[in-house]
Parts: sequence; structure tokens; C-alpha cells
Amino acid sequence: MSNKNYKIAEDIIFSAAIFKLSKGERDIKLSNKEAELLEMLCDEAGSVIARGKLQDTLWPNQDNTDTNLNRQILSLRRKLESIGLLDAIDTIPRVGYIFCAPVEICGEEEETVATDNIVPTPASMPQPRRQYSRRRYDRYFSPKRIMLFALIMVFITSLVIFIYHYANANTLRTINLSHVSLYMTSDTEHALKLNIATLTPLAQRIPHYEDEHVSILIGKEAISYFSIDNKNKLLSENIFLLRAGHPVMEEVQCVVATMALQGENVSHNYYNNPHTVVRYHSSCLAPENWVEITRKSKMIVTMNREIVVATVIATDHKGQTLFNLDSVGDVERDDDDIAVEIKNTIVNFIDQKALINNSMVATLVAALTPPKQKALFIQLPGGIYLSSYMGGVLSWPSRENLKVIQRNDP
Repeated sequence: MSNKNYKIAEDIIFSAAIFKLSKGERDIKLSNKEAELLEMLCDEAGSVIARGKLQDTLWPNQDNTDTNLNRQILSLRRKLESIGLLDAIDTIPRVGYIFCAPVEICGEEEETVATDNIVPTPASMPQPRRQYSRRRYDRYFSPKRIMLFALIMVFITSLVIFIYHYANANTLRTINLSHVSLYMTSDTEHALKLNIATLTPLAQRIPHYEDEHVSILIGKEAISYFSIDNKNKLLSENIFLLRAGHPVMEEVQCVVATMALQGENVSHNYYNNPHTVVRYHSSCLAPENWVEITRKSKMIVTMNREIVVATVIATDHKGQTLFNLDSVGDVERDDDDIAVEIKNTIVNFIDQKALINNSMVATLVAALTPPKQKALFIQLPGGIYLSSYMGGVLSWPSRENLKVIQRNDP
């Protein structure tokens, strides 16, 4: 044990030789081990002292456990706290301890020598004050730095998620010619392994009538062909189911050729029809077993909900009803886009024979009746909509479909 005196935190004097802490008129007696421990901590203030080094110094040549050291540390902390020095000894988990308070060596206690010509030794001369700040570990891992690091990580994670979703978002691909608009979603391009740009030459072959505009959507299960001539009041929509085993390019070419012939099965005019009517064909060849879907829907507006009630009637080329169903759903609007969450669907009638013999009837029933499905309608130029049914088909809103039959506003 040395004769050094230490000034701790400006107003506490630690006299190592006599095992005493002093603050003002108050003295606190330390045990031998506590004094040795505090002296080591003061000598290396601001640096981490390993547990093993402390144990070897305090209990040399002994097999000692951590219990004794922990007890001495705890006792010393309490005595320092009793004179107002809080958090002076910091624990570095599984490493050791560090003394964080500012420490200044203020000289040694020596025996009085009867001479006036003693030259002060370096040890007895006032030493420059040694001020120790928190350990480097604390500076790097302070609460402010941890919070800043967490905010940076949140920002980077959010940015990565945004970029990922943007890169993988199901976006709409469009090719616009003078009289034809060609549509395909990025998901469909990926599923069908087809780039919409390769279809441009086929779209250019579509006959150009003066006031007619054609919109074609290639979906995952069908090709929609919508044409409208507002001057002559002509409107038709044909949806052709894709044939298994046939390349999509071939299917598009087949649809374009079928529509160019303007055969009886694809020639119809729904312009003045009050309801939405679409004709479905089992293939691009437009055979006679087409199915016509008529959708009658109305809107009910309440204080905080917009409800759509719809009736769907399917008929064959002979005018016979194939199936009839009703549905109720909640409407969500995002600008001009619409999402309808179907709450309930009731099948009022279905022709069992047609369901078994006509695969297209089964396909349409399966597409229209899944429980709690969410149908999306994205508005396209010309007032038509891209519907999420059957992997993407075109739809057009009739005048009656947008009619509000009941409004319960306050």
C-alpha cells in the first residue's frame, strides 16, 4: 500500500496509507481490501481493469472466486455513494471494471524530516490534474449513438423495403397506337414469359376504322378485346379464354384475326344497354358456345360505408340462363380506382347440365364465387376498367352500375 493521496471528484480525499475517505468533516474508514481495490482503480482511472488482474492483486496465490471481488466492489460502491459519489465504478460485463470519476494525485504522506533544504521529489510535487472521462466503450455505445444508429437502420430498412416493393410491384405495361391500346401487367408478363413490346406488330395489323378505338388486355387466363365508337354508338366486348398448350403470341394473333372477320359470334352492340354485358368465348376461334354475362349493380351510401349489391346473370347463345347469383360487398376508392371486398355471394340458380358439360361455365362460376374475395378495378383511358377477375379482364361501367339507389347521409 502506498502513501499516495488522491483527490476524487474535486472534494473527496482518499488517503491510501490510512484506508480513509474524507469529504469535508466526514471520514469513512475502508477495509484493507477496499483500500487496495480503490487505489488500483484510481491509478488506472478511465481504463478497464480486468477481473483477473484485480483478483490476483488482492488475493495473490489463492484460488479465488468472483464472489469476494463482487462483495468488495459492492461495499466500496456503497461507501462512495454515501458521500455523494454515484456511478463511480462501472462494470464491463464479463471483462472487468473502470473508475469513471475524475482523479488527481495530490501528494504522499511522508515522515517529517528536520531539514529546511529538502529538494521536493517528483512524487511530492503537485501533479497535474488527471481528468478521466467515460470509457471509449461508453462514447461509442451511448444512448444517443444507439438511438441514432437505430434510426439509421430503420431508415435503411424502410428504403430497402420500398425499393424491393417498387421493383416487384405489379405495374401496368401499356402500348398506345393511334387506334389501339395494348395492356398487360408486369405479373402477367412474368407468368406468361412474354414482353408486351413483342405484340406491337400484331396490334398494328388491327383494322383502323375512323372513329373506333380498340383496347386489348392480355391477362393470365384470357384476352379481352374491347372496342368503342362513340360517334356511331357502337360498343362491344369479347373475352377469349387462353387455350392450354398454345403460345400467347399465337393466341393474340388468333384473336386479332377472329375480330377482323367480324363474325356473328363477336358482332354485337352493347352501347345502349343499361347494364354491363360481356361475352366470353372458350377460345380465340369464338365458337357458338359463348356465354354472355350481364351484371346489374347498385350503390348504397351510408355515413361511413359504400356498399355495392350486384346480380350476375349468365346466358348462352340461345338465351337460356346458365346461372344466376347475387353478391354484396364494401367499396373502397382510391382516386378513380375501386376495390370491392365481396362479403357474401349467393348462387340463386345454376344449370347443372351446363356446369358439367360446358367447362367455361365452371370457370366463370369459380371466378365469381370465391368467399371474401377482393376485386380490384383500375381505371384506364376511355372510362374502362382493368378487373382482377380471372387474372385480369377488361370491364366497362354501365350507366346503371354507377347509380346510387339509397343514400343515408346525415
